[in-house]
Amino acid sequence: MKVYPTTAGKTVSALQGHFQQMLMRLTRPQSVLELGTFMGYSAMAMADGMPKGGVLYTCEKDPKAARLSRELFEELAYSPSEKKVNVERKDATIEVVEGNGLSSLASLRERGLRFDAVFLDADKSNYVNYYNFILDNDMLNDNGYILADNVLFSGLVLNSEERKARAPGSSSKGKGKKDRDAADGEWTSEAFQKFADHIDTFNKHVRNDPRVDVVLLPAFDGLSLIMKKRQ
Repeated sequence: MKVYPTTAGKTVSALQGHFQQMLMRLTRPQSVLELGTFMGYSAMAMADGMPKGGVLYTCEKDPKAARLSRELFEELAYSPSEKKVNVERKDATIEVVEGNGLSSLASLRERGLRFDAVFLDADKSNYVNYYNFILDNDMLNDNGYILADNVLFSGLVLNSEERKARAPGSSSKGKGKKDRDAADGEWTSEAFQKFADHIDTFNKHVRNDPRVDVVLLPAFDGLSLIMKKRQ
């Protein structure tokens, strides 16, 4: 099992990365879309499982993360750049698309791109919007699939009361302590609940969408495998 650079708590686990790589090996997608790059861990894991000539497009709204991931992909020969002539190229290449998710999707649509696989791991409040954009604009190939991450969100989506009880800062032990600010990279109780609500809305939206079949896997932080129904 290959180990990739990672930042704990902000990217998929090594085990999940290996799972996604094996999924790529099984399904052999030529064109993959990832929404949410961060430092590129999951992108590299998936690219290593793709067939020769495959392209993975990864979208990242944070300029610093986009720049650092580009540098990493070039250094490790995932980039289509020809700057490093003495480095053996990977079978699949990775292209970083910088910008917010919906504008990035619009730019990819304008290029006429369609995808065999989509990994959804961006801002949770826009999961429904990203999902709808991809399906409404026919950006998913007929036998393609969407893999949505964090659909259980630490179990907080299962029950609203349970979510409130389990959220950080909600227990009596935590009373009197100020919630850490989500803007500083930490989660408050309220932020957890809001994100869980967005995920719950997404799960119900997909479940009730007559265009697709979905299986929610209770693995990692919850993964939904979504495919268009056969015509």
